Amino acid sequence: MGEPGEDTQPIKRHESRLPDDHPLYRPRHGKQRFALVCAVVFLMTPLFGLTLFGTPPSIENRALHPFPSVGEGWSFFTDLGPWATDHLSFREQAINLTDGISRSLFGEPPNQESSDPSQPTSGPIPVGPPPTVNPPIPGSPALDNEPPPVAGYPRVIEGKNNWLYFGYDMQGKCQPQQRLEDVIANLVKLRNAVQQSGRKFVLVVPPDKSTSVPQYLPDQYAGKSCAIAHSERFWSLVTAEAGATDLRSNLNRIGPSAYFPQDTHWTYAGGLIMTRAIAGAIHPGIDLPWRVTDGAKSEGVADLPPMIAKTGTDVSKTYRLAPDGHVDRTQQGPFDLRDTVSFSTSKPVNGMVAGKTAMVTDSFTNYAAPFLAATFTDITLTPSAVVQQNPGAEAQRMVDSDTVVVEVVERNLSSGISPMTQPAVLDPIIQQLAAHPKR
Repeated sequence: MGEPGEDTQPIKRHESRLPDDHPLYRPRHGKQRFALVCAVVFLMTPLFGLTLFGTPPSIENRALHPFPSVGEGWSFFTDLGPWATDHLSFREQAINLTDGISRSLFGEPPNQESSDPSQPTSGPIPVGPPPTVNPPIPGSPALDNEPPPVAGYPRVIEGKNNWLYFGYDMQGKCQPQQRLEDVIANLVKLRNAVQQSGRKFVLVVPPDKSTSVPQYLPDQYAGKSCAIAHSERFWSLVTAEAGATDLRSNLNRIGPSAYFPQDTHWTYAGGLIMTRAIAGAIHPGIDLPWRVTDGAKSEGVADLPPMIAKTGTDVSKTYRLAPDGHVDRTQQGPFDLRDTVSFSTSKPVNGMVAGKTAMVTDSFTNYAAPFLAATFTDITLTPSAVVQQNPGAEAQRMVDSDTVVVEVVERNLSSGISPMTQPAVLDPIIQQLAAHPKR
């Protein structure tokens, strides 16, 4: 009740004429109709562009979003936005224009933490394990187990002299999915299981490009201090406790040429260094007769530029390897390493690793496959994503082998996203090895 004489009748006024901050304020439907018209224009523009110019090329590290199906229900409407964004004509030119304006006016690239409109950006704390994707074939732009971006961490770090770095090198170390102690403990369990079964075990970790070639990183970047600290602790533990074969000093001897400037992977030089290290860990001195000569130049698609709507090319020198010092046994492929691949020979020569070897890989092994095929008499390469889908099958491959090799890039191992540090993957393998010791 109001005071005596106060008008207590409700105000007879349309909601649109109330103050903007009034709880009952509602705009006139004319504004809503304008927004609706804008939405229709946005969604119809790609149709006109498709008619006039055809399907635009993909400019990112993924396929274009397909037109949604009406049978998907309400998802039809939510999926229209990503489809329309992907199929806008001259989208690449618009992105380049935005990039140029941002750099010229503000001295920095535009915010491109996630250029995929369907990829949600989580908050400062990760919202669960990242999805797993299959490793790429050589030269393709896909990355192993690429996780969703976290707010504040760019997908690509633009360094000096046009060098690019994968943002997850930093994000994964500052926002790990597993405690580092648990990662190391799981690796030790796997090593013990393999060795106690009577088989040899080799763990090899390709360093991140940001670890091996840090000189082209910008002076300041997101996660710098915590990534450096985590990386130093990781290398101390993975070599001392998990017994990993350390490639860093050999990579440092050849300098930046071990990695592609605009790709997150190493070159064939890195793959050759890893092959020699694995063979030497199994049979010390076996590489003494090896003869390495230069091969043809290789070109492929750089994987980092598409993440910032650009393009780039990887150029690498390849090599030829004669394990006995005479006969070149290098196999150049191409190999489709998205699934299990085997190499074997019935006529081994001096300098080749004897017996059967089961190797778990990621995309860094793509650049070692020609040399592994040349130097191992019988080796099976299985991507970790395939192992994750069927640990029992990999357990059987290990049971049938004399040596087990596990290769995981630093960022995936140190952050705990590798399937090879997950108990659901390791437990079936460990059980099978214990049940089938090597006679």
